[in-house]
Amino acid sequence: LSIILEVVKEMLCFRENFEQLQLRFYQLNRLLEKSMPDLWHHFQQQGLETHMFASQWFLTLFSAKFPLFLVFRVLDVFMLQGTETIFQVSLALLMMVKKELLSQDFEGIMKYFRVNIPKKLRSEEHAKQLMKTVVSIKIRKLAKYEKEWRQKQEEERLAEDPVTRVERENKKLIADNMRLERENDMLAQQLLTRQITMRSEIDKLEAMNANLEK
Repeated sequence: LSIILEVVKEMLCFRENFEQLQLRFYQLNRLLEKSMPDLWHHFQQQGLETHMFASQWFLTLFSAKFPLFLVFRVLDVFMLQGTETIFQVSLALLMMVKKELLSQDFEGIMKYFRVNIPKKLRSEEHAKQLMKTVVSIKIRKLAKYEKEWRQKQEEERLAEDPVTRVERENKKLIADNMRLERENDMLAQQLLTRQITMRSEIDKLEAMNANLEK
């Protein structure tokens, strides 16, 4: 119950036009720029924005694509440290596959995030190695990056015509809602598939147990 409450608390931070979520993307982008500048430059050259690969990480705490044994480890650290854990896991994932990502174009990178990274972490050994990297990463300057982001937001707001700003914000809100609705549909389908798989595995284990008892 405590894990669920903490996760819900974190998800509530992303309300109000997803402003808090946009802040997290900015912070992750700045952390990536500082820790892995070569990968950051490659993403810039390919036109890849942080939200394109990290939105599900923040919105689901890595539960959408990754195996449960990894998700449980992430939640353990998250309960101890809070939001900082999401940045640590994100950076650790990028470190793990940096070499492969540097050799990919935009489409290849997106496919790699969607397919290859979850597949790579199906092994519990790989998950353990990832978590070792996670706990070794020190997250610094989040407050500084938040200040930068809020200052940029204010500068853009002041420089923009009020009518244009409202129109832009409305368009962005509509686009964000449509994107999140698509992601929610995908997550619901993935959850249903996982439930069916788990039910099938339970049925097999119960049948095996019955045979062993006989």
